Amino acid sequence: MSFCTTLAGELQVEQQKGQTRRPPNLRQACLEDHRRIESLQFRNNVPSESQQDWERLWRGNPANDQLSGSYPIGWVLENDGGEIVGWLGNIPSAYQFRGRRLRAATPHSWVVDESYRGHGMLILNRFFRQPNVDLFLCTSISPRSEKFTRYMKVSKVPIGVWDRSAFWITNHQGFARIALTLKSFPLPKVTSLPVSAAFSFWDWCNDRQVRSRNSSFEIELCPGFDRRFDDFWDKLQHENEDVLLAVRTRETLAWHFQNALQKKSAWILAVSKGPSLCAYAIFDRQDNPAIGLRRVRLVDFQAHKGFEKALISALSWMWKKCREEGTHVLEVNGCWLDRAGLPPIRAPYHRAMPSWSYYYKTNDRMLAPTLRDPTVWAASSFDGDFSL
Repeated sequence: MSFCTTLAGELQVEQQKGQTRRPPNLRQACLEDHRRIESLQFRNNVPSESQQDWERLWRGNPANDQLSGSYPIGWVLENDGGEIVGWLGNIPSAYQFRGRRLRAATPHSWVVDESYRGHGMLILNRFFRQPNVDLFLCTSISPRSEKFTRYMKVSKVPIGVWDRSAFWITNHQGFARIALTLKSFPLPKVTSLPVSAAFSFWDWCNDRQVRSRNSSFEIELCPGFDRRFDDFWDKLQHENEDVLLAVRTRETLAWHFQNALQKKSAWILAVSKGPSLCAYAIFDRQDNPAIGLRRVRLVDFQAHKGFEKALISALSWMWKKCREEGTHVLEVNGCWLDRAGLPPIRAPYHRAMPSWSYYYKTNDRMLAPTLRDPTVWAASSFDGDFSL
């Protein structure tokens, strides 16, 4: 079913309800729209960024700079009174595949006022009809927007399990107390003691891989991205010419994690051989303040050939740090560590996510059949806007 057919059906429902307002105007967004977009997000209980964080999605973005300012930051729906009633951001990124540089686009924060949602597909349709985009990556699909995936004709990324999360418990008593509180168990502080003991025993029997650090790799905690990361990327892309890789130059990494590093909520762990970088892992904080959960997430891991087992050392280092700081959980959203080439690591716990969060689409007829092969993907939480 096409976007237009869907939209026509929704408009017909509105007319049957007696709504006669004129359709909103669809136009390209500009940075000056932030205040009105923020108001739209607030009305619809959608998280918003500060002006500075919002503008950073495009300003300083190396993929955007390479397009010489010709890339639209997104589109808005505007009613007759000049009020923004719909918004969809448009974040550019670059990928490398078989010697070719691909231009990717990611939709960000799609939101439409309830009384105008019959026009919401206009803005999504405009996103997918962008010219000169090789790959569309939808990495933040919510349960509400997932029902539109069949109309958007997008496909699930064929690697990882993007409606599940794998995790390690690093603070057993704190985690047990939160879990019992959520389940409305009586006296959660008292009950958490035997429950946390059971978690600890289970982990001791079943999870020695991450707890027992691989001493063959020495972990270095980096304050930022130095010139070694450019050399690392040059070799990484040549070793993986048949793999779709998000560009990870020093400049791109510094832009991507700028906010997290400034807030001291990201960790860059590196493994070196002499002066050369051989592997790295990046983690960030993903707390859930509503339930008091302190959580660290693995965002990305990359390694040169022969250094893939550095992943175990990086996870062990972060597992120990989480234990020391009382963090409740170390997590991998999407279970993407199962990809080919990485050592087999099985987290002891899993939880279901509310929806499959990672879809893709390409209008390139030569590229489309290739991307159905899971071996060409190296998906992680670095892709799209997962960790922006």
